[in-house]
Amino acid sequence: MIGFRVIKTAIAIGISIWIARLLHLDPAHFAGVISMLAVQPSVYRSLRHTLSHIASALFAAILGISVALLLGSYSILIALVCLVVMAIHVRLRNTASLTLAVIIAINTMGTADILSGSAAYHQFLLVLVGMTVGTMVNMLRKPVHREREEVLLAKSENMLRTLLYYIQLDLQAKRMTPYKPQMRQQIDEVRTYIEKGKEIAQLVNEDKWLGKQAGNDPGFMFTTYETMVERVRDLIKALQKADLEHNEAKRLIRAVGLVIKVQERSVQGQKTHLSWVMETLKPDVEACGTDTTALHKLFPYYQAYEALSDYLKEFIETPKAVFTCKTDDFVEMPAVRPVRAVR
Repeated sequence: MIGFRVIKTAIAIGISIWIARLLHLDPAHFAGVISMLAVQPSVYRSLRHTLSHIASALFAAILGISVALLLGSYSILIALVCLVVMAIHVRLRNTASLTLAVIIAINTMGTADILSGSAAYHQFLLVLVGMTVGTMVNMLRKPVHREREEVLLAKSENMLRTLLYYIQLDLQAKRMTPYKPQMRQQIDEVRTYIEKGKEIAQLVNEDKWLGKQAGNDPGFMFTTYETMVERVRDLIKALQKADLEHNEAKRLIRAVGLVIKVQERSVQGQKTHLSWVMETLKPDVEACGTDTTALHKLFPYYQAYEALSDYLKEFIETPKAVFTCKTDDFVEMPAVRPVRAVR
């Protein structure tokens, strides 16, 4: 399916070439090539790239035409000018505009014999037209990323719960799926969604200056989910060493189910008694008494409960959380985001 960004790019190319031809700039089609660089995923990036590219184009055009008029446009001189342009851009850490600057320098010196002193003028105006048109077209309808961000947030949260469901099913079957490669593949899939979500959240944050954004900003929640994935990994690795025939396995099954329920209720904005939940995420040490062997068998479960507890804490006590929870009260937890559940 063709995205709206592709359509905007095509429109920008057509308008840029049309304007360049009206102004009798040579080669006119180069303005269309430049306009592609201006249609970025966010308006902020479009403006930033436009300013950077225009400055680089002006420098490269002036340097190129100066050398061409004074010394000629020999191949070795073009190569030396490109070397200087690249070295300066690398030094200034402006590699995003490096390629464009080199192309401008080559085109300026390459057309100097035909256009004489106006070669630099043509090249700079072509960049100015292409970047301006591309940016203006991109601003006509701002890139919309909220919907994608919302879907990725919902999928990430649901996939985290799915991982807990898998662990609960394994415990009920008195077996644990090996971490490598099966569970690791599942975890990597969740990480992929989270990374995509962080990228989309960054684009949303970049364009906040254009106006008020509706709803809460969940960008930090992707980072929270990233940490929660690590806690799931710790939980799985702890259970790889556990005796699944142990009586503690039954308690852990209930504890995992409870955490899943708390997460579901939190997302839906329902109430939960958090202090009681956290108290249940502990092994039954008293049942072991002073038996060191029994305590040793219980140690993997202790690690599992610790990972499960940290997982829940990340979700309900994360800094900058969009909901507030008190672990000693029966509290209302507003939804993280008004998202549609992905089943």
